[in-house]
Amino acid sequence: MSIPLEDAYGKTYLITGGAGSLGRRIAQYLLERIQPKAVRLFDNHENGLARIRHLHPDVRLRYLVGDIRDRTRVLRAMENVDICIHAAALKHVDLCECNPFESVNTNVLGTQNCIEAALECEIEKFLFLSSDKAVQAISTYGRCKALSESLTLDAENYKGDRRTAFAIARPPNYIDSDGSIFDLWKYQKEHNLPITVTDEGMVRYFMKFDGILKFVVQCVNKMKGGEIFVPIGAEKHRILDLARSVSSNIEIIGKRPGEKLLELLIDPEEMLRAEQQDGMWVIHSKVEKHG
Repeated sequence: MSIPLEDAYGKTYLITGGAGSLGRRIAQYLLERIQPKAVRLFDNHENGLARIRHLHPDVRLRYLVGDIRDRTRVLRAMENVDICIHAAALKHVDLCECNPFESVNTNVLGTQNCIEAALECEIEKFLFLSSDKAVQAISTYGRCKALSESLTLDAENYKGDRRTAFAIARPPNYIDSDGSIFDLWKYQKEHNLPITVTDEGMVRYFMKFDGILKFVVQCVNKMKGGEIFVPIGAEKHRILDLARSVSSNIEIIGKRPGEKLLELLIDPEEMLRAEQQDGMWVIHSKVEKHG
């Protein structure tokens, strides 16, 4: 996958959710490959930020404790930023079903706070990291992600003369993320427990972290405003098959609230507006400028 880097070097990045499994890897990838001026890690997980600071020190890293629900704090974090990669979210489907207003406060209102701060600071680019759960959403989490996608694209419509470009990257599931099913299976196997699978027909798309990191950086470079980027190289796996690669002691426990048997990365209607570019689908939205 070729990645044009000319627009990425020497920039100041803000990564919301910077202490998360994807956020911290994006930061490391930027530091190693892109040579940024600075990378600000914004997260409410103080211990996570401290761990990064102790284990992976780099003078270009900045550690900002804060919550995207706090508009004033987000605005301060966004000052003098060139590019924001918005990865912060409540991501567990079952927990969002039990705590719907918390999901809305973080995943929707928090995203809007980031969008407004990006506009006010007139940063160069704002990339929202969405989820396959946003496609034909049925869960609280998925609907919040879908609404956040709309908010991001709508910002491209009403931004007026401000220079900020808004776009969406929709990566698949990634192996070894914090709190993933792989973490649970590891614990279950270590404690001689059955490996739990919710449904024999459960199917998901996956990519390894290296592929997702390249995809995210490629989105940052390609985006002009109003796009949804979807990787083509994601692999489709039946969860039961993945579980069998871990253990033969498997227990089917039934679907959890909000779960679908199959999550899609791109909607059939979106395919009508998509074009294939450099290993990804680029879905163009209709932009009507409103000042």
